[in-house]
Amino acid sequence: MVVVTGQNKVSGDPDDAMSSSDAEDDFQEPATPTATQAGQALPLLPQQFPEVVPLNVGGMYFTTRLSTLRRYEDTMLAAMFSGRHYIPTDAEGRYFIDRDGTYFGDILNFLRSGDLPPRERVRSVYKEAQYYSIGPLLDNLEDIQPLKGEKVRQAFLGLMPYYKDHLERIIEIAKLRAMQRKARFAKLKVCVFKEEMPITPYECPHFNSLRFERSESETKLFEHH
Repeated sequence: MVVVTGQNKVSGDPDDAMSSSDAEDDFQEPATPTATQAGQALPLLPQQFPEVVPLNVGGMYFTTRLSTLRRYEDTMLAAMFSGRHYIPTDAEGRYFIDRDGTYFGDILNFLRSGDLPPRERVRSVYKEAQYYSIGPLLDNLEDIQPLKGEKVRQAFLGLMPYYKDHLERIIEIAKLRAMQRKARFAKLKVCVFKEEMPITPYECPHFNSLRFERSESETKLFEHH
């Protein structure tokens, strides 16, 4: 076929003659497939993990079995290595977790055999267990010191109404007493009492002067310093 432009005529067999628009369509390059089209053409397959998994947690290297990471189904680690999510790898092919790996060994030891960390690392491991949503580890750590003592303390303070509201006032009075006595610290006595009827927030008494009617003939005034 012969294609000419302008006023020139087309030579050759009339059946082989084509318009310029037909020729342009004939020479167009295939369009680049869109992301949607590519996704439809090549569906993403679940990520496959080996039985022995090399890990890079914030630059620290670990190796464990896939079954260890999937020990508890409702944890973040089990979800990450379920195959439903893509986990990037480093230059050496280790699966990368963008998290400080200092206490990740304690996490693995619990998943492997239920071992708990020593007392000096309990708080830090507890924080990591919260991040990875490992409920059984959290329950075990809450039953040992120092978290057990903190748990009891918080429960006790929950029984003291307005403790947080008065805490700043308590500290202020302690500082003032220490300055007056030119001492490095001051001791305060705080009276904790239980009432027959609960006090609503609108009936909160003044901190420095709490008056209770013990009887019709007796009134006692408690001064808190």
